[in-house]
Amino acid sequence: MAAKRGGLGKALFAAAGLVAGAFVVRGAIQRAGRAKAYLAQGIDEKTWITLGGIEQWVTIRGRDLSNPVLLVLHGGPGSAISTLAPKLFAGWEDHFTVVNWDQRGAGRTFARNGKDGSGPLTIGRMVVDGIELAEELKRRLPGAPIILFGISWGSVLGVEMLRAKPDLFCAYAASGQLVDMGQGETLSYFGTIDRLRARSDERGAKALEAIGPPPYPDLKSLAKQRQLLVSTMPGAERHAFRDITLAMLTAPDGKLGDFLTLQQATRFSVGQLWGPLQAWRLEAGGLTFEAPMVFFQGDADLHTPTALVSGLAPQLKAPAVEFVLIEDAGHFALMTHGDRLRREFVERLRPFALGKVKKRKKAKG
Repeated sequence: MAAKRGGLGKALFAAAGLVAGAFVVRGAIQRAGRAKAYLAQGIDEKTWITLGGIEQWVTIRGRDLSNPVLLVLHGGPGSAISTLAPKLFAGWEDHFTVVNWDQRGAGRTFARNGKDGSGPLTIGRMVVDGIELAEELKRRLPGAPIILFGISWGSVLGVEMLRAKPDLFCAYAASGQLVDMGQGETLSYFGTIDRLRARSDERGAKALEAIGPPPYPDLKSLAKQRQLLVSTMPGAERHAFRDITLAMLTAPDGKLGDFLTLQQATRFSVGQLWGPLQAWRLEAGGLTFEAPMVFFQGDADLHTPTALVSGLAPQLKAPAVEFVLIEDAGHFALMTHGDRLRREFVERLRPFALGKVKKRKKAKG
């Protein structure tokens, strides 16, 4: 018995040593990351801003305050990316003042306010928060035009913000634009089954068929569909999902609680907003907009099916509408094709903000 206790003690001691070593390595990676991400000139602000009556977490990074503002609207709902901003937007700060916002019910905003403090989540409530943030950015960065960048769920928020206050924004961009949630989920469901069978994953296909087509009976079924869908995505996207935990834990300003908060916030936000999103259709609010619009879409995206976005673009009436296909990309092009997106934003979006392009109306492939 004593020998067993001794063996257990040695195992625990060894495990504690490994954990301690992991923390030492993590600390070294974070210190190196902070040194690399630090902006010696311009603005590098991490702050709480009161929006809609609650404090919400906002980061503002850019090397030149005369650059256009890029207001990033993260997806999810509930999937804040401000912790990963130094990695995801490395190089973007040379051309834009990049603003990342942990929305109500997401990230550090959720960690500070909790479920009760976040209040009921509605699309309208989130739009008001976003408008208040844009107005605050106008005050803090006078004269800098604001480009909206909606990612997945953030594209719903962005479209509705653009409709509510078109005078605040010089252009709109989206990656993974939502068009019609009901139709999109149906295409995603059957498309995932087709992809599973194409790679001879009959077990996965039958598991999805057992759930049945959307609307799903519960969020657990939705999560299962998404898990199977991700398994059919291009390799770069599968790897990005695999590595997201490590990326968050080793981010320059990352905290151990950020990853747990991401999980909790996503469950909370999706639970409140999934129903309203199922009823949302972009065309219901009209197809006329006052700002140029550019849509970036992965050719393998089935979260927000590419066919719906490419079909929508020619119908829109705006000063300019462009559709840009990202080859070998899924739904998370920012994570997997960040350099390509950065170049496209500099070429296509920045000139709109600076008034240096002739406005076009033809969508581009």
